[in-house]
Amino acid sequence: MATTVYFVRHGETYFNCFARLQGWSDTPLTKKGEEDAIRVGRTLAPLKIDYLFSSDLKRAVDTARLLITQVPGAKMTAPTQEKCFRETFYGSFEGHSNEEGAIWASHLGKKRLRRIGEVIDAFGIEKSHDMLKEADPAHLAEDSKQLTTRSHEVINLLQQLPDNSTVVVVSHGSFIQYIASLYGHKTYGSLMNGAMAKFKLSGHGVEVESYNQLKL
Repeated sequence: MATTVYFVRHGETYFNCFARLQGWSDTPLTKKGEEDAIRVGRTLAPLKIDYLFSSDLKRAVDTARLLITQVPGAKMTAPTQEKCFRETFYGSFEGHSNEEGAIWASHLGKKRLRRIGEVIDAFGIEKSHDMLKEADPAHLAEDSKQLTTRSHEVINLLQQLPDNSTVVVVSHGSFIQYIASLYGHKTYGSLMNGAMAKFKLSGHGVEVESYNQLKL
């Protein structure tokens, strides 16, 4: 007996276009972002979705609302919003360029990298977030301890759902990447807007079945 969970990254936003760290900040979906949401909804249309969740950030809520319009017979028209599904918080780096955050964090490791993804590749996902917190002048960015605690909160919430449920969670790229890396026991790469990561939750644990997929 297992619960199947499809984590979906929200559609493209304006900050995504500008390569800015969005975190708990929010910008609207672009036209392409709306199309991302509709596309993934059509992909999920053959499924009987028992539960639809999203973070409480508008870009995730809007994506979920658009997504579910494409699923015939869906019982819900809007997601259940949970704060635990939010994106990674970047503290003082919120709204700044991805490059700026990467340069400051990688400087601590005596490197000069220009993308957060490059920092993760060089130092691992947990250490990278610890470095971002240290580099943040306010030290408010979430570190690995905070993200791991929140990841466990997410999995515990989902494991309480009835067996054999099919669940869709609209969340955020960096946070889905962190959860997948934590439970998949390897470092996963960045997730495309509107892409999915499929998890199986059972009494035997958590399995990452697929990642960064546009199809079932």
